[in-house]
Amino acid sequence: MAQVTITKVNDAGKKTLPVFEEMAKRMEAVRLRAFDLFEKRGRELGRELEDWFKAERELMGAPASELVEKNGAYELQITLPGFESKDIEVTALPSAIIVHAATQDQKKTEEGNVIRTEAGSNEVYRSFEVPALINVDKVTASFEKGVLRIEAPHVTTPIETKAMAA
Repeated sequence: MAQVTITKVNDAGKKTLPVFEEMAKRMEAVRLRAFDLFEKRGRELGRELEDWFKAERELMGAPASELVEKNGAYELQITLPGFESKDIEVTALPSAIIVHAATQDQKKTEEGNVIRTEAGSNEVYRSFEVPALINVDKVTASFEKGVLRIEAPHVTTPIETKAMAA
């Protein structure tokens, strides 16, 4: 089972991370794509949320995922077929877990007549807000057979809660 690197941020307000800047750019792209879909439908009202979700799936990826609360922790599983552990970045915040996975297919030239080659990039951005604070320092992540597993224990003591909220 391959381990995945986790960026642990106890105070998101004090540190600007590249993942936040990239997420902001992606959300702006989603907004523009959703508006484009709205316009292509003739500006018909009542389906804006459908446009937003379609744009989000197109631009940010929508792998199967499940977030479960169990035994004093959140367990998150995300299917990421075609990725390797080195392609995955996890950012843990007291109130959210952000997953970014990106890979670039390389064209490999084989001998013979190449009839067709399809290559490109594959990228996923997902953010999961959690209802209760997590202990960022104890978050773990592993990747095996195309499935990313993240365990994020709850904050358990008043001292931890105070430190995370500060």
